[in-house]
Amino acid sequence: MTAKQNNAPVWFLFGLSGAGKSYVGDVMSQATGWPVYHADVDITAEMKLALAEARPFTDTMRDAYFAQLLEHIRHRQQTDQPLIVTQGAYKQKHRDFLRQHLPQLTFIWVDAPIELIMQRLKQRGQGIRAASAAALFKDFEPPRDGSFRLVNDGDKSWILEQSQRVIGSLL
Repeated sequence: MTAKQNNAPVWFLFGLSGAGKSYVGDVMSQATGWPVYHADVDITAEMKLALAEARPFTDTMRDAYFAQLLEHIRHRQQTDQPLIVTQGAYKQKHRDFLRQHLPQLTFIWVDAPIELIMQRLKQRGQGIRAASAAALFKDFEPPRDGSFRLVNDGDKSWILEQSQRVIGSLL
């Protein structure tokens, strides 16, 4: 028996570590009641080790992770309710892969001034630190097209204003 295709929107927030993807996802979720999936909780053991050793992820690591991520997103789409996903998705080919398999997916690039990103990373108690970020920043490929941009450099009301413009233009 084939699973029913879920066509509810998936809002995929991506960008550099420290840009505030999780924060923006949580703000959007609180405002809309839509579930949020912070996909970094499901990175592979190999990726966790690379982060701990301040090594960049390889293409092989990322390929395996994004195949797994696709299934995690599909699994979380239990209803016709929109889903918010947060994950770095540093490479265009992985964003293209997800878009190919999830046509209802819309990418939202969460961006912030680099000084603010570095300040946030220094304040973190866990996850990627400023030392690891430099290697990862080199890997990030800004979107070529088809993505919306949300700048996380203000308060909740600024985040909501931007997200409502994006989502409102698509619904």
